[in-house]
Amino acid sequence: MDKFIKESDFNWLCLALKDECNERPHLEYIHVANGNAYATDGHRMHVAPCKLDDGVYCQFEMHHWNGLNPGRPKIAHVEMPDGFKPQVVMINQARKAFNPASEVTASDFYVQNGFYGQLIPKDGSSRFQRIYVLEATFGMSTKGQTILHTYTADDGENFMYANDGERSFVVMGMRLDKESDCD
Repeated sequence: MDKFIKESDFNWLCLALKDECNERPHLEYIHVANGNAYATDGHRMHVAPCKLDDGVYCQFEMHHWNGLNPGRPKIAHVEMPDGFKPQVVMINQARKAFNPASEVTASDFYVQNGFYGQLIPKDGSSRFQRIYVLEATFGMSTKGQTILHTYTADDGENFMYANDGERSFVVMGMRLDKESDCD
């Protein structure tokens, strides 16, 4: 039986989902659009190829039907907030960062506050949850050599983006407050 998503891609997507989010239940689901599956917890998004019709799917149902049983999972009936299109909003923001001037590698960062702490570029221009970046880059085919792209807006909003040709991810950084930033 054909799988509609690679098992490794599915597991990687699930890292970026929220567990039992009562305030925003749509963050517990995988969104499929134009041949890609998108998973987000609102702070990061993982994107991987998927052969399902466009729609919103329950991760458990996707896993159950992925090549194990005949048929396909049903599109979930989840109330989506107006304008919630993570693939459009976050990926479009990330494209701003995708230029040679923004290229960095993991060695361009230092770690603050240990494993669950922050990754900070040596120039101090942005901050990212280290665990989010580690989980995202571990899923990339280039792993340690993944070229990351960072972007910081004038208002302190920042994010990281990477693409290995099949998978891509966006990690939203911590908002930089220049006035109260104390290292």
